[in-house]
Amino acid sequence: LLQGVRIPTLSSFDALPKRIQVGDEIVTIQRPTFRLARNLTVVHNLMDDKDYLPSNKELEPFKYAQVAAAASVSRRKVESCIQGTTSLLSYCLGKGENVALILKDIG
Repeated sequence: LLQGVRIPTLSSFDALPKRIQVGDEIVTIQRPTFRLARNLTVVHNLMDDKDYLPSNKELEPFKYAQVAAAASVSRRKVESCIQGTTSLLSYCLGKGENVALILKDIG
């Protein structure tokens, strides 16, 4: 079972099953999905995909302590990095700039 993750104030990441036709066969693939946090969509008047998650799907909260331990930094440093990323992303969106959020080693 694949579990999505929610990073408060930034976004949600998940992989949702999608059925596609391949020749005579129907194949189910896992489609990666990204959803910007509600605070950013509201502030910047962006469209929100309300059908992003099935109603019974829950996302796992981001594990700051585990990330901090793996990176050999403090939890506060991890929280600060997430906050800085959110602020920079919000600033770029506010300026109407194209933004590419690259997540190394995801998936």
